[in-house]
Amino acid sequence: MSKKLKILIAEDEPSLCHYIVTLLSRWNCDLAIEQTSEGAVHRAATFKPDVALLGYCTPGMDGAQAGIELLKTSPGTMVVLTVEDVPPHVLSDLRGRGYDFPTLAAPFNEEELRALCFATD
Repeated sequence: MSKKLKILIAEDEPSLCHYIVTLLSRWNCDLAIEQTSEGAVHRAATFKPDVALLGYCTPGMDGAQAGIELLKTSPGTMVVLTVEDVPPHVLSDLRGRGYDFPTLAAPFNEEELRALCFATD
């Protein structure tokens, strides 16, 4: 029996958060939900997620910076940026710094979310 996947979600848009939680709940995952990226960074220190779905445009720290900070306390976490469109310069800057965070562009479908979350299984 494989271990239960731990997924951390940082999303301030209630409808998108509800959609993600609904899908992930069907897949029997342990979920932790935060409304801000800063909250997700703090939660990751104790929750130790396998996957972090970080809204790029949550209030405060953007999802890209939050992903970098999160990896300091929870190395090995797969960081996924969720947003309608992450600016290309942000992604190229991240890659230049050694971070290749996958993106999940809203609106995404169930198969896309499942493929990313369970890529670590």
